[in-house]
Amino acid sequence: MKKINLLLVFILVIAGYANAQNIRVITDTTETNDILIDEITVKSAKELPRVKDVPASISLISARMIANDEITSLADISSKVPNFFMMDYGSKLQSPVFIRGIGSRLGSPSVGLYVDNVPYFEKTTFGFDFFDIDRIEVLRGPQGTLYGRNTMGGIINVFSKSPLYFEGTNMNLSAGTHGYYNVNVNHYNTISDKVGFSLSGNYMAHDGYFTNEFDGDPADDQYSFSLRGRLVWKISDQLILENIATFENSEQYGFPYALYNTETNTAGKVNYNQESTYKRDLFSDGLIFKYRTDDFELTSTTSYQYYDGVMAVDQDFTADSIYFFEIGDNQDMWSQEFVAKSLNNERYNWLFGAYGFYQTMDQKTFGDLYRSNMQQDIRSKFDISGYALFHQSTINDFLIEKLTLTAGIRLDVEKDKLDYSMAMSVGGGPWNTAISDNYEETFTEILPKVALKYEFNSEFNTYATVSKGYKSGGFNTNSSVDIENRSYDAEQSWNYEWGFKSSLANHRLYFDAALFYIDWQDQQIDVPVPGGRGNMKNNAGESVSKGVELFVRARPVENLEATIGYGYTKATFSEYVVDDEQNYNDNYIPYVPRSTVNASINKTFEFENNFLEKMVAHLSYRGVGKHYWDLNNSLYQDYYGLVDAKVSFFSGKFQFDIWAKNILDTSYNSYYFEISSLQNAYTQLGKPATAGINLKVNF
Repeated sequence: MKKINLLLVFILVIAGYANAQNIRVITDTTETNDILIDEITVKSAKELPRVKDVPASISLISARMIANDEITSLADISSKVPNFFMMDYGSKLQSPVFIRGIGSRLGSPSVGLYVDNVPYFEKTTFGFDFFDIDRIEVLRGPQGTLYGRNTMGGIINVFSKSPLYFEGTNMNLSAGTHGYYNVNVNHYNTISDKVGFSLSGNYMAHDGYFTNEFDGDPADDQYSFSLRGRLVWKISDQLILENIATFENSEQYGFPYALYNTETNTAGKVNYNQESTYKRDLFSDGLIFKYRTDDFELTSTTSYQYYDGVMAVDQDFTADSIYFFEIGDNQDMWSQEFVAKSLNNERYNWLFGAYGFYQTMDQKTFGDLYRSNMQQDIRSKFDISGYALFHQSTINDFLIEKLTLTAGIRLDVEKDKLDYSMAMSVGGGPWNTAISDNYEETFTEILPKVALKYEFNSEFNTYATVSKGYKSGGFNTNSSVDIENRSYDAEQSWNYEWGFKSSLANHRLYFDAALFYIDWQDQQIDVPVPGGRGNMKNNAGESVSKGVELFVRARPVENLEATIGYGYTKATFSEYVVDDEQNYNDNYIPYVPRSTVNASINKTFEFENNFLEKMVAHLSYRGVGKHYWDLNNSLYQDYYGLVDAKVSFFSGKFQFDIWAKNILDTSYNSYYFEISSLQNAYTQLGKPATAGINLKVNF
């Protein structure tokens, strides 16, 4: 906490004493201006072209879309982006993301996440509350020639609002069913024409959706408190400093896992006898220096992230006392990146970068195994470091007019160390060390990328991309894992994509489509520990994922906008034979939906009176295709669709919303797992119908 307080004070002190000039400010507004749909730009630090000019499949979620869809976490964009799926795990401890079939339920993520240019390395940090968010970018496919570690499936960029573009104070108050309350206050200000700063705070409380039948208490209530401070200082006409610090404290009580009958495919009641909790502190800070001339730009990004979480869990999730574990996890992560890129060159543009990181993680697990009258004390200490050198070149009018070549390469080196020990005590007796060992692995990979784009005219282009994806290996820390399975190898993939993008009808209609084929080796698969508790990571032989993506946005008349998106993924094992009895060839990869569907319509009604200025009606649909829960493909969740709606009223500085999610109360399973030692299966039901109101005031 001392580090956090000092950094927040630093932001305010610098803001109070610095001089400033030429900061562009736009008042925070809810106006839905009739902008050109295809002129939206990517705001990542690496490149700033229009979306339709990038030879890759990209989805953008604007601040208006975030507000209309009541997006409050990363999980809320699941299915709203084609072939993007994030399981509702019931806990912020694990937040696995899948893009085009590539993802990871255990271990490090296969999809990268950057929040205000700070990399989030662990899935334990993915489940944070959204507030003060300006936009979200989802880039599908490997991004190694531009971004950091483990971006094999793609990259997610989340950007908060900047005092460069917003001014004033706004307050958001929300209340809903199931004991949901949220308070959010944001302030954007400029001290002078050279310095701007913002301060934001958010508090959320929720009674949860399910009840633990054992004691009648909520099974999934949660509370969180967040702060964000941001400083932008224009030191000179060419040099800009920016610092963004974010802190979140989260508390969750219990997890809504119920026994699942695999013969009848029905879930029982949530019913376990020992209170389960997850408490977490998360802090991140990014310090960015940007030097810009007419010809090139240099950017230095220094980031730090601190994570401290403790989960206490009734791991058998029954009314009997069988297993209970307390798992503590502490992380410190530092990273440094330097990027140099050319600007405004009509024929040739280049980008060079260097990246390095150092991460430490201390995990402490204390377990009670009541039936064996045994206790376990497990210690895992990780030291992970790595560096990368990357380059990307773009040549316009390559060989022929209107043909663009983009080529890049990345050298990635990572070194992982694990100090692992496990001690046991039987019947309250002395502790005996069962395992004490050190493990070390080094992973090195070269990642190339080549893309061609042909622009038929200013409104239509097509592209083809070939790129290599990669994710480093690692270590299993489950106490039931034998020494032979302690480590797992890296995985690699070759990704092939063809797509096109177009805008028609005077830019009122925009659509894009893409076909992809992914061939990857040594896929890291989550499998149950044989005869033990929980899961571990293992390598399959070869896998294939292929599919299609389509997105259309239309503004047929003034004040009416409609979108539709579709993604199809067929992800299967092409070669995965464990032994004579376990052959998974041609089986579907678990947790990967066959399809994702999203559609929305947004209508604005304007009024000529002194009280009500306008009303915005929003209706959306999101569908998740059939996906399997196990390697045998014997258990699955069939296709389901959810309907959401929102109506907003605007009057001067006030906005009032009425919203509802899953208004048809569709029933589905959001997660499934097994504990082989108990021969039990468990599921978590999806969130039921919810409704609420918002009041927003702009000062």
